[in-house]
Amino acid sequence: MRLIPRNTKVKLQFYKGITLPDIFLGLTGLALVAITLASNFSFKYLLALGIVCVFTPLFVLIGNERIYMSVVYMFRHLFGRKRYTKNGKDGATIDSITPYEKVENGLIKNKDGSYIGVVEIKPIEFRLLAGGRQDYLIDGILANALGAVNLTQEAEIVKLDKELNLNKQLQAELDRIEDLLAAEENGSITHDEYVSRLNVIEDRITLIDTLNSESRVTYSAYYIAVHDKSATALKDTLAYMKQILQTGSIETNILGNVELKEFLRLSYGIQAENGEVVNVKFGLNGTLQDDKKPSHFVVCGYPLKVGNAWGEDLFDIPGTKVVMKLKPVEKSKAIRRIDNAIIELSTRKKSKASKVIDNTTHIETLSALLVRLQNDNETLFDVTFIITAYDENGKADVKKRIRSKLRENGFSANEMFGRQSDVYLTSTITEYDKVKISRGIQTTSVAACFPFVSNAVMDENGLLLGENRLPVFVDFFKRNSEFVNSNMVVIGKPGSGKSYATKTLLTHLASCGTKIHILDPENEYTKLTENLNGKMLDVASAKFGKVNPFHVIVSLGDENEDGSRNSYFAHLQFLEEFYKTSIPGLSPDCLELLNRLTTEVYARKGIDEDSRFERLKPKDYPTFDDLAELTDERVSTEPDEYNRSCYKILSNYLSKFRSGGRYSNLWNGPTSLNADADFVCFNFQKLIANRNGTVANSQMLLILKWLENEVIKNRDYNLKFGANRKIAVVIDEAHLFVDERYPVALDFMFQLAKRIRKYGGMQIVITQSLKDFAGTPETARKSMAIINVSQYSLIFALPPNDMTELCKLYEKAGQINAAESENIVHNPRGCAFLISSPEKRTNIRIVATPYVESLFDENNNQQEN
Repeated sequence: MRLIPRNTKVKLQFYKGITLPDIFLGLTGLALVAITLASNFSFKYLLALGIVCVFTPLFVLIGNERIYMSVVYMFRHLFGRKRYTKNGKDGATIDSITPYEKVENGLIKNKDGSYIGVVEIKPIEFRLLAGGRQDYLIDGILANALGAVNLTQEAEIVKLDKELNLNKQLQAELDRIEDLLAAEENGSITHDEYVSRLNVIEDRITLIDTLNSESRVTYSAYYIAVHDKSATALKDTLAYMKQILQTGSIETNILGNVELKEFLRLSYGIQAENGEVVNVKFGLNGTLQDDKKPSHFVVCGYPLKVGNAWGEDLFDIPGTKVVMKLKPVEKSKAIRRIDNAIIELSTRKKSKASKVIDNTTHIETLSALLVRLQNDNETLFDVTFIITAYDENGKADVKKRIRSKLRENGFSANEMFGRQSDVYLTSTITEYDKVKISRGIQTTSVAACFPFVSNAVMDENGLLLGENRLPVFVDFFKRNSEFVNSNMVVIGKPGSGKSYATKTLLTHLASCGTKIHILDPENEYTKLTENLNGKMLDVASAKFGKVNPFHVIVSLGDENEDGSRNSYFAHLQFLEEFYKTSIPGLSPDCLELLNRLTTEVYARKGIDEDSRFERLKPKDYPTFDDLAELTDERVSTEPDEYNRSCYKILSNYLSKFRSGGRYSNLWNGPTSLNADADFVCFNFQKLIANRNGTVANSQMLLILKWLENEVIKNRDYNLKFGANRKIAVVIDEAHLFVDERYPVALDFMFQLAKRIRKYGGMQIVITQSLKDFAGTPETARKSMAIINVSQYSLIFALPPNDMTELCKLYEKAGQINAAESENIVHNPRGCAFLISSPEKRTNIRIVATPYVESLFDENNNQQEN
C-alpha cells in the first residue's frame, strides 16, 4: 500500500479548530451586538438577538469550510461577471477567459509568454501485471519521469475523452480489396475465391463504418502536460520524459501542432473537429458551456492508504475531463512546511478520543513524509485534483457517477459553490490556480495513481477480431523490435470458445489473401473450407489424390549460383526419414541398402541432382512398384549372401507398398493430390481414428513435407513477383498429433515455428490438452520452445488443475503470474487472455458478425451472398 499524507498546510488554530478568520468574524459579530445594545433603538434586544442568529450559523462547518465562506463566494458571484460569449462586449468574450495564444513549433504558447508541451501516453493492462512489475513502472519509471519536472516548471496528468477514429482501419480494408482484385486479375485466386473473400471484407467494413460514424465510441486518452517559461528547456524535459517512459515499454508520443490543437479542443469537451466554445455561463453550482453542463469536483479529501493505480477509477469515468496539477515544492520549503505543521499539531490541546487519534495519525503521516523527503530523495508536489463532468443540459448522470466513484474509493470533493469561474479556469491546462485546494504528496504516491490503464488493442492495419473496452484490431504481421514473428498458440478447455475464435480468425486472414493450410484431426473445418471455395482433402484415402513419396517437391529458388541444385539430396534425406517411420523394424544395414536402391531407381528414371524438377511431371517419378521390382532383381543377382538376405527382407517389407499391398492406395503411384487453392484443409480424422501409428505418422510426414515446401515456395513467389502474400499453417487439436514414439508432428511444429517468420508466414497451434502437450521432458522441451517463439498466445478458460502445466510452459515466455492465472481460470466462454508481447497482455472477447459466423457454424445453413 502507498501512503497519502494528511494535509501539510495546517492552519493556525487557537482553540478546537478556531482559526484567525473565525476570531475576526466573531469579534465583528460581538462588536455589532455591543453597538446595538448600547444604542437607543427601541427594539435593540430583538435586533441584537437577530444579529446573533445571523452570525452563529456562519460558523457551522460544511466539509472543510465554514458557511461564512460560502456566503462570501455567493456575494462575489452575484456581483461578478457571469456570462462570456464569442462576440461579447466589454471584455466578456470567450477569448478573455482563454489562456492560450497560439500553437507553434510543437508547443502551446500562452498569453503570459509561457509554454506548454504535451506527451501522450498509451495506456497498458496494468492490473494484470505482477506486483513487482507494477512497482517498477511506478517507482522506477513514472516517478522518475515526474521527477524530471524542475522547480521552474509545473506539470499536469490529464485525461480527456476522445472519439474513436477508425479511418485508418477502414483504409486498410479498402487496400485489402485492391490487393484481392489484383490477385484475381493475375490468376492467383479464382473468381469464386475472390467473391467469398470480398464478402467478408465488405461485412467487416460495414461494422467498422458503423462504429466509426454512428455509434460514436469514445475512449480515455492520457497525457502529461508540462509548463515552462523557456521553450528550449521544456522540449528537453519532454524528450527526457519520453525516453524514461519508453524504457518501461510505455508507448509515448510528443504531440505536434495538429495534435496539440486537437488536445486543446478536447480539453473543453468538444469532439467536433472544427468545434469551438461559443457561450459560457457561470452559475452558483454549475456552468453552462454551449449545450454542455460542466460540473467540477476538486478533490479535498484522500484516503490514508492507497494501492497501485489508485487513480484508475477516478480518471477513467466516461464523459469527464480529469486534470491533476503538480507543482513541485523546493525541498527546504517542503521540510519547513512539514516541520511547522507537526509543531502546530503537537501544540493543540487534547479533546475527544476521536480527535486525539486523528491528530496522532496526522502527525505520523507527516513524519513518514518527512523521512521520505530527507532520506529517499523524493519531491513534494502540491497536487490539485479536478474532475469535470460533461453532462447534457438538464441531465446529471455523469455528475452522479463521479460522486459515487469518489465515495466508493474513499475520496471527498468540493463542488465549488459560488466559485464556478475559478474552477473553470483552473481546470484548463494552465498554471492558473484560483481554487487553492491542494494536497502535498510525495513523488512515488503521485506516480502510484498510474491512471494509464486500458486493455485496448488498436493496431492500425489490424483485423477486427472482437472487443474489450473498445473494438479489438490485431495486426499479426506487423514487425518491429517488439513484434518479431506472427506465430500463435491457442489454448483452452473444451467448450471455452477456442474453435469459434480460430475459425473467426482464419476467415479474416483468408479475406486478406493469406494462403491457409489446416491440419484438421476432427473434421471441423468442412463448412468453412467450402464457403471460402477451398479444398478439403481426406488424407486417409486416395479419394482426393495420393502423394508419391518419391516425388521431389521443389521450391522456385532451387538452383544455386554454381548451377547445382538442393532439392534432390534434400529429398533423399527425407526419404530416409520416411523409411524409418513407415518401416519401423528395418535394421541399419537394410536401411542403407534401401537408400542405395532409392538412388538407383531414380537413376533408371533419368533423375539425379542435375535434373530440372520443375519440368518433370508426376508420372516421370519412380514409384514403390519400381523400387520393389529393383529389389526383386537384387535378390536374384546379388552374389553376397548377407546382402541377398537383406534384399529378401526389403522385398518382404516393400510388398505392402507395391500394387495390391495394403498401403498401395496411399503411396504407390504418381502424385495426384491437387491442393491448388488458397484455403486447404487436410482431414486427418479417419487416419487418426484407425489407430495405426505407422500409417498416420508416415502420411503425416509426407503432408508436412509438402507443407514445408509450400511455405518456402510462397517466399520464392513473393520474391519473384514482388508480392507480399502471407501463408499460415494451422495445426488444430495439436495434442492429437503428439506421439512420444513418433515425434514427427511435434518436430515439424518445433522446426517450422523457428523458420516460418523468414518466409512471411505464421504457424497457429491449437490444443486443449496441456498434459499431452507437456508430457515427457523432451516433449515439454519442444512444446515450450514452440511457445517461446510464438509472438501471440490466445488462452481461453482452463480448469485449475491445468494451470500448473500452463505456468511451466510459459516459464521462459514472459511467465503467467497469479493474477493472470486467476483471470484465465474464470474467463467466461468466448473470452480469452491475449498475450501479444511480454508487456502487452489483455482480455478480449472474440466476436464474429452473423455473416462470418454463418460461414463456419454447422448449425447455420443460411449463407449470405
